Amino acid sequence: MRNNKFIRNLGTWFGLGDMPFMPGTFGTLGGVPLYIFLSYIRKFFANNMLYNSFYFMFLMTFFAVAVCVSDVCEREIFKKEDPQAVVIDEVLGYLTTLFLINPVGVKSNLIAMLIAFIIFRILDITKIGPINKVQDIENGIGVVMDDFLAGVIGNFLMVCIWTAFFW
Repeated sequence: MRNNKFIRNLGTWFGLGDMPFMPGTFGTLGGVPLYIFLSYIRKFFANNMLYNSFYFMFLMTFFAVAVCVSDVCEREIFKKEDPQAVVIDEVLGYLTTLFLINPVGVKSNLIAMLIAFIIFRILDITKIGPINKVQDIENGIGVVMDDFLAGVIGNFLMVCIWTAFFW
């Protein structure tokens, strides 16, 4: 038996998606504590390659969970297509934008989180190019894929900015 309350909590990222205005923005902000945790555990890895491999596996697992959660939220909980309250996909997109950046120190982490937030929100709101097209995929995949793709494109922009100004 499925626990729809737990799935709803994950889908709304523990209530952030229930905000009366800008649920996507608040959902993206919900990714900040998770990113801080992921940055903290970096010190337990021997080098950045190992950490980046772990981060990649984490992202792929999070992607699968987000698809399943979004699908249940769409079909059973909210009973509508791509409900605004489901923001687990924004968390995934934000974390994807920060993939491979590896900032060192509090100041660098704060700068990276701010730049990634701005880039991801612009791409998520404007949904330029292929980002808009992938929303048409059915089930939870369409809900998650546009934010994931915004995160992938955002990651490329983020890596370019980080390489040019902070490397």
